[in-house]
Amino acid sequence: FDHPDAASLARHLAGELAATAETAEAAPPPPEPKPEARVAPRPRRHDDNAVAIVGMACRFPGAADPAAYWKLLEAGEDAVANGRNGTDAWTGCVGDPAAQDAFSRRGGFVDALDRFDAGFFGLAPIEARNMDPQQRLLLETSWEALEDAGMAPGSLGGSRTGVYFGIALSEYRDLMKATGNGGSAFGNCGSIAVGRVAFLLGLQGPAMPVDLACASALVAVHQGAMAVRQGETELALAGGVNAVLSPASTRSFAAMGMLSPDGKCRAFDADADGYVRGEGCGVVVLKRLGRAEADGDRIWGVIRGSAVNQNGFGADLLAPSGAAQQRVIADALAQAGASPADVDYLEAHGIGSKLGDPIEVEAAAAAYGKGRDAGRPLLIGSVKTNIGHLESASGIAGLIKVLLAMRRGAIPRQLNFRTASPLVEWDRLPVEVVTETTPWPDHPERPSLAAVSAFGLSGTNAHAIVEGYEPEDAAGARWFAPGPARKVTVPAPPSVAGLELSEESPAERRSRILPLSGKSDAALVELAQRYLSWLDRDAGQLADMAWTAGAGRSHFDHRAAVVFHDAASLRAGLQEVKAARGPGATREPRKVAFAYAGDGGRWLAAGRTLHETEPVARAVLDRCADVYRDATGGSLLDTMLETGGADAGSEDAAPEAPALYAMQCALTALWGSVGIGPAAVVGHGAGMLAAAQAAGALGLDDGMRLAIAGSAAGTDTVFAEPSAPLISGATGRVVDDLDAALQGVGGSGPAGDEAARQDCSEALAALAVDVVMEIGDGSAAEGFVAAVAAAYEAGIDVAFSGLFAGEARSRIGLPTYPFQRRRLWVEIR
Repeated sequence: FDHPDAASLARHLAGELAATAETAEAAPPPPEPKPEARVAPRPRRHDDNAVAIVGMACRFPGAADPAAYWKLLEAGEDAVANGRNGTDAWTGCVGDPAAQDAFSRRGGFVDALDRFDAGFFGLAPIEARNMDPQQRLLLETSWEALEDAGMAPGSLGGSRTGVYFGIALSEYRDLMKATGNGGSAFGNCGSIAVGRVAFLLGLQGPAMPVDLACASALVAVHQGAMAVRQGETELALAGGVNAVLSPASTRSFAAMGMLSPDGKCRAFDADADGYVRGEGCGVVVLKRLGRAEADGDRIWGVIRGSAVNQNGFGADLLAPSGAAQQRVIADALAQAGASPADVDYLEAHGIGSKLGDPIEVEAAAAAYGKGRDAGRPLLIGSVKTNIGHLESASGIAGLIKVLLAMRRGAIPRQLNFRTASPLVEWDRLPVEVVTETTPWPDHPERPSLAAVSAFGLSGTNAHAIVEGYEPEDAAGARWFAPGPARKVTVPAPPSVAGLELSEESPAERRSRILPLSGKSDAALVELAQRYLSWLDRDAGQLADMAWTAGAGRSHFDHRAAVVFHDAASLRAGLQEVKAARGPGATREPRKVAFAYAGDGGRWLAAGRTLHETEPVARAVLDRCADVYRDATGGSLLDTMLETGGADAGSEDAAPEAPALYAMQCALTALWGSVGIGPAAVVGHGAGMLAAAQAAGALGLDDGMRLAIAGSAAGTDTVFAEPSAPLISGATGRVVDDLDAALQGVGGSGPAGDEAARQDCSEALAALAVDVVMEIGDGSAAEGFVAAVAAAYEAGIDVAFSGLFAGEARSRIGLPTYPFQRRRLWVEIR
């Protein structure tokens, strides 16, 4: 890196390039893949090496998320700045706008690096203040990446999910030492950084920090992909992080001749004179491709192969090796089963080094030039010209750029490239720097292929082969998101009261719920606003939105549930959440009792809607109808589903008790399908039968026979021990003689007097019940959805997948959690 004169540099470079050429001639070419192992046209092969990227998130200079990152790249913006926002906040840090030293002032900086939502992760402010911001970035970005994948982060506890992050220096510790605070080993240690992510998410796969200087993040992705391929983990979080804070470290890099005096990365340019430091964090979620497709995951792209090696002998420990770079490319191509000529684009390391860049170009040309059409050169670029060199996070910044570019179908132009480096013989090499935004090369016969390189200061070389992904039925990609995920059929519970559910697709459900939650009311309000902004772009995917928001998010104590049936009603509901929320009480988990009414003639018409739209309710109603037909020869469903319920003036109307029982049991099963069951039950009159069935004391068929008979007297019904306390609405007491309590249940028994109702309340209070749900009061399909929404807002856990049973749904991109950050930072005077 540091040569006393041009002649010394030329001698070193000539020796490196000669070695590269010699290696290219002497080394055997990468094995030509067998026909069946080549990258195939659609449909793709699902080999063991294919690892899908099913979620990603980032915070880079000038970009708080992947959408903003793409906007920056597409616009050709330079996010390198002459200091951070807020002079006083950054005294003594790299990025202090008042710093006299240009190296300590200029860089690619992340917005609000000093701010963190400690409470969200259960951390005390004093602990968070002593934590390296790299740990804080990893926590928040990992959460966002899982949400982007449509996975509820809180649902991964106990899973074999691995954590692989590139993380190197802790410059925050240098700041703490400058204040006389020695810093916290826990707060400034790489192993604790990955361990903290695993701990707070409850992950039980490997948690490995990777410290290989500028190759750290891409090596971490390689390690995560290998673990997924080999079955060591089911899922992996991989990426890297970097925080540029220490003036002393920055000055040492400058003294070594590594940094550009004017703070610009000029990759491959004649005026290349070093790099500018940058910071940020990126995380991807990795999963085996076949599993991801079967699960209906959103797939950003596919890692077909990756490799890592070391320079070995060379002119200097810090000097790059073209021969080693060629070998790592050949290894990655061999693992991918890809032809060198099929790779369209290389996201190069390209830091703006006079020595390193020419060696990298020569090595790439030698590796990727084999069999390449002269009219289709390898396109190369480096995102470091936009955001600076993110060091231990640089590889993940390059990978996410490639994924976004593939999805958009365009390669962003490289900045700071005016005159090509004279140390590269460009005319003889099949390589071209992307100087203008370029459409991604079109290949109808195969998917797009790209490569990402990262080289570490200590001699580590990493390389990945990335394939574009688009499902066969994709209708086209939105600019900031992967293509539509494959639709998957949401499973209903495997059985209800021992009944197999019909595989027939249900009718379209009219009402949906958008659940919103946060760890504070401020977060809840901000989340509602984010959904309003989302609605401006994607109003056509409302059912998939409700599915993803319910099943693909963790749910917290501060809640709102918007019931809607179209975009207008959703927008109105979100506006109401924004307007109505203020400082509010935290909603604790609830203990629920079900109360069963003794009459229901005015609401039995709901049975038709439930029978058409809810497989769980249909199974129960059909079974009850079968028992009724066997016993009476009549049709229970004709009355319930056609004429609108029990009608005292109709000779062929079904008796009210059987219809009431069937409907209440169907609703009980429906509540069970969304994960809500009773801790206690209360029965009034004929409702005692359904209450006994819900308490597990009575089988579904036996209960229907008793409803038909009108009494338990003279039957041979066998009652089981209730699994939940059963309270009589007539007496207000826990039932100890079920046979006696079920005498005369054929009619609409009284609900009990005032004293009995008071006794019911006291009995439920003694059981610590704080929510009573009435089964049988206007519970139509829309009413059930509204009741589920109310239960959710009351703090009851809801399994939202039950609201989509039997439907084909897709995961889609939705707003991520709005962290409520505040300044938590060491104070330097």
